[in-house]
Amino acid sequence: MNSIYIGIDLAWGEKNLSGFCVAKPEGKKLKILELKLLKSIDEIVQQILQYKDHKIYVGVDAPLVVPNETGNREIEKNFNKDFAKYKISMLPANKKLLSKYSPKIRSIELFEKLREEGFDRDYGSEKVIYEVYTHSTIAICFHNHQILPYKRKKGRSSEFIKEQLGIYKKYLFKEFHSHPILKQDVAELKGQKVKDFEDLLDSITCSYAMWYCKYNDAKFYQVEGVDTFVTPISKWKVYMLKCSDDSLYTGVATDLERRVYEHNNSPKGAKYTRVRRPVELVYYENCDDRVDATRREYVIKQLSRKEKLELINV
Repeated sequence: MNSIYIGIDLAWGEKNLSGFCVAKPEGKKLKILELKLLKSIDEIVQQILQYKDHKIYVGVDAPLVVPNETGNREIEKNFNKDFAKYKISMLPANKKLLSKYSPKIRSIELFEKLREEGFDRDYGSEKVIYEVYTHSTIAICFHNHQILPYKRKKGRSSEFIKEQLGIYKKYLFKEFHSHPILKQDVAELKGQKVKDFEDLLDSITCSYAMWYCKYNDAKFYQVEGVDTFVTPISKWKVYMLKCSDDSLYTGVATDLERRVYEHNNSPKGAKYTRVRRPVELVYYENCDDRVDATRREYVIKQLSRKEKLELINV
């Protein structure tokens, strides 16, 4: 069964349009099959169900499960704590706030209708749905762990916004096969067309987030014990190997599976491990970036063997 990845930049109010993208893997990139703006929740559901003969992965940039009347969900609290170092945060999601935009709360309505069609918050399902976030996806996957300031905000001119959207477009062009939107001259856009362009790019990013998080490093955040929101995280890791002579080796990598294979089978493995094969991966930590990984590697290397074993067995 072929897989497709659907991204939805969901409008919180009834009067606004939602970006909607359908993409499929083709070679090392994704190919956009469908890209449009939709208005009603029923329209969105109908468009999704056209692909019922596929494995469907839906990513929505909106809160799908909101049990709290006021305040923040645990998702926002935990995400904001984790991503504070990147200066990225999520707004509060609660029923009181969301009902100001739509009495029915459109994101909850969408989730409930798709759940009736068999969609589940589980990558093991054949119909998958999660919340995603464009800002964290762009920062981690494209923009060197920094927020891309392409959203309309006080103090940002139209020219600045268009410049940022141009950068955004170029990032997506590297990950998707050619499509008219990725060739659009952003400088030519005016008024509502700039906002429409932004919403469509965001829907593309939502589809990309679902694809990326299925095959790469990702973190899940829960509502009431169930994975609900997923975001890419840094690929950089510090790791420890147990060698054939029972010694421990510490290193950094972005692809642990490949690196462990190299240590066991390739001249690319470290000089230390090449004469102590086979080696076994016994520990790893996710790090923010290469600098963070190398700093943590240094700290671990200074530990005694007893301290390293205690770290492994935590």
